[in-house]
Amino acid sequence: MIPVFLVVLLLELVTGQHAEYLINVEHKIGSGDWKQRATIILPSIKQSSLPSHNTPQYIPIPANEDIETLKRLGNNNSTLYHVRVPFKALEEGEGEVSNYVSVVVRACSIVESHLSHSLTLYMDSTGHMTGLSLLGSAEDCTGRTTDATSFTTQCHIAYPSVGSSPDVHSFIQVKEKEEKKKENTDSRSFLAKYWMYIVPVALIVMMSAGGQ
Repeated sequence: MIPVFLVVLLLELVTGQHAEYLINVEHKIGSGDWKQRATIILPSIKQSSLPSHNTPQYIPIPANEDIETLKRLGNNNSTLYHVRVPFKALEEGEGEVSNYVSVVVRACSIVESHLSHSLTLYMDSTGHMTGLSLLGSAEDCTGRTTDATSFTTQCHIAYPSVGSSPDVHSFIQVKEKEEKKKENTDSRSFLAKYWMYIVPVALIVMMSAGGQ
């Protein structure tokens, strides 16, 4: 018999044979224009037990990185650096979208991280973006510059974590025990419970009254 885990892997390999998904990464410095900075290629939009199905391929476009502009404007702590991606991963050949998910950081934090940072896309199982983060190593802007001439980007895809399911079986067992306790509880009236004590006392009282 074929082990279950091998069957699962084979099914993922078969169902995974589809067109790749594309995500265009755009950026702008300050109030500048949006430019496509890179393209992310995803083998699949669904979380998989196969590592290759969850590993994004990040392809930068060096001509559009505008490193010198970023260094120059990054000296001003008020200059912002914007990154955005479409709200949905698109299959090859699918039309473009007009809605985006974006993140904004201070440009100086990117420069002082020597242009090295992590880009994390938070995505659900349908390919829709639920969030975007851009994190560098610099905690504060101190006016430092860098000799780096291109971005070093670590790209990650994060899926929602599935919480533990409620323990329904234990709950049912507790309720059944409670019901049994209720059934075993004597629900008779006071007279029904203690008639054997009340009747003799009542007879004695009646006999005493009759004797008088």
